[in-house]
Amino acid sequence: MVSFEVQLYSVLRSKLAAASVNLEIHDGITAGEVLDALCHRYPLMAPYRNIMRLAVNQEYAPESRIIHTGDELALITPVSGG
Repeated sequence: MVSFEVQLYSVLRSKLAAASVNLEIHDGITAGEVLDALCHRYPLMAPYRNIMRLAVNQEYAPESRIIHTGDELALITPVSGG
């Protein structure tokens, strides 16, 4: 198991009242599996599952991207305003 600190932004930061969350997962898991695991562990994220994106090492990652030890993870949701 590998421990990751996942940075939160926008509505997720507000809903969870935290700038980041910790997640222990197996090395080699996909970005999509990370999103699913986060929604399972933090049910307040579940309604946003279809719109949130995972950034890996400061780049948007497809759900098929493999996550490795040492990767920097962040969850991004769409932001509106004007």
